[in-house]
Amino acid sequence: MGALNQTMVIDRPIETVFAMATDMERSPLIMDQVEQVEKLTNGPVAEGTKYQEVRNLGGRRVQSTLEVIEFVPAESYAVSSEQNGVRIEFRYTFKPQGESTYVTFDGTIQTSGFIRRLFKGMVVRMISKEELFHLQKLKKYIEKEETTKDKAL
Repeated sequence: MGALNQTMVIDRPIETVFAMATDMERSPLIMDQVEQVEKLTNGPVAEGTKYQEVRNLGGRRVQSTLEVIEFVPAESYAVSSEQNGVRIEFRYTFKPQGESTYVTFDGTIQTSGFIRRLFKGMVVRMISKEELFHLQKLKKYIEKEETTKDKAL
């Protein structure tokens, strides 16, 4: 288990949750800080797929490249990003729980350089809080999106 760990039950089937959670281009609809996500590689999402992400962090636009490092349909999904001496890996696992899905987020942060190591604890707390909100917003988004589709039928 990494430095960051959160769990959430989403009241939708695992196939729906996995498909929506791994659609990185939906991130601006779910995460407040994410302004834009662009897929850089061709083909379906798989290990090695890369995205360019732009976040607004306190009025500062920060651009980073995310790479899918694990992709097992309806089971797990992981991405990594490295920028300015900070490497972050996020891993989501999905388990069916009746008609719902149990989602686990596990993340690790590695830093290089003395100054970055000094601020690692602060970065871990900030990202952990952000990811808890992300899972809460993901749950709300998926459950609302599916309910809206059901009503339209």
